[in-house]
Amino acid sequence: MNCFNIQSINNTATGQAFAASKPISDTIETLGNIGCQNMGEIDSLPNVFGNRVILPHTLRTYFKHVKNGDRIFVQYPLYISYPAFWQVIHYLRVTKKCKLTFIIHDINSLRIDPAVGMGGMGHTNNATRSLKNELRILKFASEILVPTNAMRDFLRNTNKLSANITVFGLYEHLSSSKEMPVFKKKKTMIFAGNLNKAEFLTKLNQSEFHYEIYGNKPSTFSLPLNLDYRGSYPSEELASHFSGGFGLVWDGSSIEGISGVMGNYLRYNSPFKASMFLASGVPVVVWKQAAIADFVERNNLGLIVNSLKEAEVAIQGLSDAKYNDLVTNVRSFGLKLRKGVQFTDAVQHTLTSDRT
Repeated sequence: MNCFNIQSINNTATGQAFAASKPISDTIETLGNIGCQNMGEIDSLPNVFGNRVILPHTLRTYFKHVKNGDRIFVQYPLYISYPAFWQVIHYLRVTKKCKLTFIIHDINSLRIDPAVGMGGMGHTNNATRSLKNELRILKFASEILVPTNAMRDFLRNTNKLSANITVFGLYEHLSSSKEMPVFKKKKTMIFAGNLNKAEFLTKLNQSEFHYEIYGNKPSTFSLPLNLDYRGSYPSEELASHFSGGFGLVWDGSSIEGISGVMGNYLRYNSPFKASMFLASGVPVVVWKQAAIADFVERNNLGLIVNSLKEAEVAIQGLSDAKYNDLVTNVRSFGLKLRKGVQFTDAVQHTLTSDRT
């Protein structure tokens, strides 16, 4: 049995298209290390009816090296039209009789927000209809890998899937370097990522706490002048600009807890920024009801709070000894993320199950 990987390009909320993001490229590298061949991006396959449908000949040609019974890892979701997505998965599972393992990066039905360009599956902003479309695709899975217990439970509770669902934990953040800076305590929270999803930043205009902000300036609002905006950098370079403090894992429109679609999505997903901070040696601040909160608290990797005001007070009162203890734990766990330990174990478990 051979092993292959497929993925697509993701269009951001600003309409810009980027090649495989860091989470996807890292999973591709890990799969390559255990013998899976990367088939590359499939965005060019839809070629009729406004690039919404794939010609049968195109499917056969593209997957000509895939044999019956091979294993296909799918970086989910594929950002092609829903009909084309369904065609690819149906062809691989039914015609080629492949075993499909979906690596879930996002469940789009849980984060539909037209205001920031986040749509559902099947060209719809209706969450119920979108979920039905997603489940029609996920039903073809033999195994599903998800980052959190909450996302696993959500999929199980649909009562529509028969696949084995494995939790792999926080996303890996691969790096060949074992060098990690040792930070001293600093009364700072760092926020980095898609600023269009971070409307809560506008509510910090009266805060006297130091916030460092990284990312492209938002197109939907203006950043308050009291925030320390540091610009936008490639993910592999970003961590070199950090000088200590805490990495803020927050989303939505409120600083008094979490609100809005993107904020509520924290109940299910594992934000890649959490992995980035931890792999950089920076403790994190996480909302108490976030899917990753229990893991962060249990492993003493940061602060679990209900609001940003609570976080500010906690950081201001934190002793040097407590911060150093957090940093020690973060550095140890961060090295595991750099090696991809958790995700590799989950993938190998999936492959081993084929032989048992």
